[in-house]
Amino acid sequence: MLQQQVKLIDLFCGAGGFTLGFKQHFEDKLSCVWANDFNQSAAETFHVNFESPCIEGDILSLLEDNELNIPQADIVIGGPPCQGFLILNKNRKSDERKQLWRPSLKVVENSNARIFVMENVRQLVKSVEYDEIKEAAQELGFNLTSAVLCAADYGVPQTRYRAFIIGIKDIEPSDFFPRRKRILIPDLRNQ
Repeated sequence: MLQQQVKLIDLFCGAGGFTLGFKQHFEDKLSCVWANDFNQSAAETFHVNFESPCIEGDILSLLEDNELNIPQADIVIGGPPCQGFLILNKNRKSDERKQLWRPSLKVVENSNARIFVMENVRQLVKSVEYDEIKEAAQELGFNLTSAVLCAADYGVPQTRYRAFIIGIKDIEPSDFFPRRKRILIPDLRNQ
């Protein structure tokens, strides 16, 4: 049983769906200590939903500010913008949003987090950027694993594939991720 508070940072947080999942898992043992989103309405909604500090603004500009205080955290989560990886984006090769994983890892480093989870479209794990993420994370001392998961396999009523990258210091994340699929077997005895 977890005895202490788990401190979380959520980047590209939107209204807080990713944080909500972590809160449901950790229950009252999770505290969101900092969040960021570029969109003012999203940042305000996050703050209302979680009563946590959510800084509105461009993460690149925020990280250039020497006055910025990123708190210590155990886990950093986030889903950088995916448009740079989408096949429909005809300018995806030069789309600067493909590099927004870099400030994510900078926040991981500055917060001394021991775990990070990054979520994106499935095309990410076959990209040059994935190799760059892997190399940068390993330089920071993280063991890394990734998987493309279908939401329907985990009880969500939607066929949606997403890539998840998990980095953990000191243990091997592939020992427990990805979790086994949730398989629903109908009870046919009464039919």
